[in-house]
Amino acid sequence: MTVTDDRPAALACEGLELDYGGGSRIGPLSITIPAGACVALVGENGAGKSSFIHMLLGLRPPTRGKAFLFGEAAASPRSRRGIGYLQESVDFPERARARDIITLHKRLTGLDRDASVPDLEAYLDGFGLELTGKPIRAYSKGMKQRLALAVAMLDCGRLLILDEPNSGLDPVGIAMLRSKLDGLKAQGTTLLISTHRLAEVMQLADQVLVLHKGKVAGESPMSDFQDFGAFEKYFLERLQ
Repeated sequence: MTVTDDRPAALACEGLELDYGGGSRIGPLSITIPAGACVALVGENGAGKSSFIHMLLGLRPPTRGKAFLFGEAAASPRSRRGIGYLQESVDFPERARARDIITLHKRLTGLDRDASVPDLEAYLDGFGLELTGKPIRAYSKGMKQRLALAVAMLDCGRLLILDEPNSGLDPVGIAMLRSKLDGLKAQGTTLLISTHRLAEVMQLADQVLVLHKGKVAGESPMSDFQDFGAFEKYFLERLQ
């Protein structure tokens, strides 16, 4: 993907590889995603999408190669400032409340010292979460996903990475998420969204990146596809 201005690429990797043993490997991957882009990361189960994200965020060291976030080495804590991340499966302490979780993450990111940050009630209301005394163990799967999204979006001014963000959400929740992502796009936040929901990809992403068996099987602007059928055909052909 081509960088269109003088800003450092939001995400870049060179020869990135991860060995699983027994001959199983992800990569080598050499990918550049420009700042401000909205990219859908798609592929079948086991294609390496989550592992690729983990290497980008320094959560799993690559066997070989380098990864960069906004020009800084991904292994550096400095590179992850202003970056939000939603992993595919999220667990919260069952006795905690939404207030507890958001307060903790505000402190971890330093946002508790920022007077411009909305108060807890206003912030959680924006995700359809009421500031009540209800413990998380009483939440539905969709409510837990809303809370996970709220945590991921607390500090994502530069980059937001979402791994299967629609999981457990009802139609109202999906519409809420789409609205928030549209708002982030308008603000210039870079978005990387890993998902199996191809229809959602068409409505949001500017670019699509297809992984297949740990390697890049296709890259294309979404403007190349006239309709969903054309996009689905392109995706399935990349997996052959």
